[in-house]
Amino acid sequence: CLAKFQQHPKLKQLLLSTGNRTLVEHTINDSYWGDGSGRNQLGITLMKVRDYLKK
Repeated sequence: CLAKFQQHPKLKQLLLSTGNRTLVEHTINDSYWGDGSGRNQLGITLMKVRDYLKK
């Protein structure tokens, strides 16, 4: 996931433009990647990547 944002400057800028907002993958049927059961792994992963890119 990190490599994708490092290789695509426009995507990196888009992710960084979210600032410190909470990112949520809002899908009812996906209990792992989405927020269907509260896991929101995609949102959590994107926030970790964003924090890394800020350094």
